[in-house]
Amino acid sequence: MEQTVNEAGVSRVAYQLWEKAGRPAGRDLEFWLAAEAEVRNSSKQVVARTNGEPAAAAQVEKPRATRPARNGNGVKKTWPKPYPNLPKF
Repeated sequence: MEQTVNEAGVSRVAYQLWEKAGRPAGRDLEFWLAAEAEVRNSSKQVVARTNGEPAAAAQVEKPRATRPARNGNGVKKTWPKPYPNLPKF
């Protein structure tokens, strides 16, 4: 069974490989095939890591929540209010 390859991803990887090699002329097919192989191998690794589930169904690690800025005394920093003397409505 042949896997479909994302052309945009292959194009991006081929361009990166071409730039790394010093932008030689006339070797476009070589870089395209190398990029296809690289993209296929990376997609196989993703499937292996997710135990055969599609990559979209794999759980993605959520970014950690950031703590509010605090000064040296452990008190939350507050920024000056832009217009402190205006009446509240």
